[in-house]
Order: sequence, then C-alpha cells, then structure tokens
Amino acid sequence: MNAPAPDARPSDGRASEGYGSEADAAERVDYVDPRDRVVTQGGRAAGPPAGLLRRYAATVCTDGTGRVLLYRRTPSAPAYPGHYDVLVGGAVRSGEDYRAAALRELREELGWERAPGLTEAYRIRVDDPHGACFLTVHRWVADRAPRPDPREIAWCGFVAPLAVLTGGYTPLVPAGAEAVRRLFPR
Repeated sequence: MNAPAPDARPSDGRASEGYGSEADAAERVDYVDPRDRVVTQGGRAAGPPAGLLRRYAATVCTDGTGRVLLYRRTPSAPAYPGHYDVLVGGAVRSGEDYRAAALRELREELGWERAPGLTEAYRIRVDDPHGACFLTVHRWVADRAPRPDPREIAWCGFVAPLAVLTGGYTPLVPAGAEAVRRLFPR
C-alpha cells in the first residue's frame, strides 16, 4: 500500500461496538504485580487496584520487503485519537496470555485470522494515558493484505521504517515510536 499524505483524513469515525464502548467497559482483565504475576481480575474500565498494573499485547507487522505497517487511529479512539501507530493491539483479557491477545487483536483490528511465525520481541513496563502497564510487543511478517476495521483504524499502509523514525508521520503514539526505534535501528 502507498502511504497517504500525513494530513489524510479518516474514512470512518464511527465508534466501535467494542473499542471504548460499554462492551469495552465490561471486558474482564487480569491485574498484575510489578513482576507481571496475576493478582486479581476486574472490569477493564474500573482500572487496576492500587499498586497493580494492566497488561497489553501488541504486534509490529512488516511486509516481505521490510516495510512496517503504520496506521492512523480514528478520532474517536479513547487514547491518542487521530495519532499514527505501528502497534496493533490492546488489553490482555482475563485468562489470556500475551500471544493469544496479540492474535485476537490482529483478527479484530486487521482481519488476520492467523499469524504464522508471530514472535515476542520484547516486554516493557510503560505509562500510558490509562496508567502503568506491561506491554508485550510481538513481530510478524504479514503474508497477506490487511482488512482494517474502519471503526478502529482510519487508514493503514506499509511504509519504510525510516519514514516513521524521521518524523514523516505525526503525531505518533509514544510507545509506537519506541517500538520502531527498538526494532528498526538505523
């Protein structure tokens, strides 16, 4: 896919039935201690009890030529609306491991039913707009075109990592920028 001009507008700003909605609020997630051990479960919207963290899984996708999948969040996204990102992912649900969550998110957001060769790249603790969390980043070389959910993704395309690293797409989600720096060193 060719990249649009950085000022490209979303094709659809509708709110998703799951993303940032009542369904999202009712979603059950595990809350973990600072060593990433599950301590308790609760509703996603309630937030973690004091001293505990959320868990997120994401994937950085590339194509066969090494270009990275970049997407733009919809204006209705609950975090970083309208921002560009390379991390396709979301919250890890109760009882789900990071890899299963990453696969589910690829299916929900990009229509990829399977991702052979999906591997964990790194896991870090980060602070995001919803509080402290563990983020596990996976890598996958896409073997087919994405079918993005327009309720969550306004635009997506494969671009050169250098274009992302040099500020060709702004604003960029901070954790996504960090993923590009870690996975595509100059």
